[in-house]
Amino acid sequence: MKFIFYLSVLAGTSFFAHSTVQKEDHAPYLVYLKSHFNPCVGVLIKTSWVLAPAHCYLPNLKLMLGNFKSRIRDGTEQTISPIQIIRYWNVSHSSPQDDLMLIKLAKPATLNHKVQLLPLATSNVQPGTVCMLSGLDWSRENNGRHPDLRQNLEAPVMTDNDCKKTEQGSRHRNSLCIKFVKEFSRIFGEVAVATVICKNKLQGIEVGHFMGGDVGIYTNVYKYVSWIENTSKDKKK
Repeated sequence: MKFIFYLSVLAGTSFFAHSTVQKEDHAPYLVYLKSHFNPCVGVLIKTSWVLAPAHCYLPNLKLMLGNFKSRIRDGTEQTISPIQIIRYWNVSHSSPQDDLMLIKLAKPATLNHKVQLLPLATSNVQPGTVCMLSGLDWSRENNGRHPDLRQNLEAPVMTDNDCKKTEQGSRHRNSLCIKFVKEFSRIFGEVAVATVICKNKLQGIEVGHFMGGDVGIYTNVYKYVSWIENTSKDKKK
């Protein structure tokens, strides 16, 4: 089953989201979490570590990097198994705001023009900042169950007060709210979980089951940087 991400048209706003179809795969930090269940996406933050939503903790997981197009091979494809999955200590069905997990790869990813690291946020993003939502989608010719197309959508960050006034934001702490307008019918029509990139740093990862209307709710990655860095730190003997 594909996650449905409806971006409804927002009446009365002067801001229109700018979207791009990434024909050249201009989001090399995205990692596809392939399983027999719902598709998910994570971000390569270190050569051996991927950050992803904890609700993507799925059986028979494989991590795909590089080119995702099944009909086109360019030598950048990498499929790596996880050897360790660490969910945030407080994550639970009743605590979706801590919807993060770290995945350690069985071997380091090989970096190339389609496989790159994305640095973590170093501060809270200011309201009004236009960030990029980066996710995976299905190309028009793809009728399979796995996405093969990277797509981006630019949209502004909302204030905390405005975020908490929304149905989604009122149920979530450590959140980041994005307000958007649909511009192209295909963009994120059926999308595996998206990420938020602000000033070329990872600022947010989508929270499971908290999408809808004209607001996207994301976990504010900056609030968890200490946990991420400590957990993914190389243990030297």
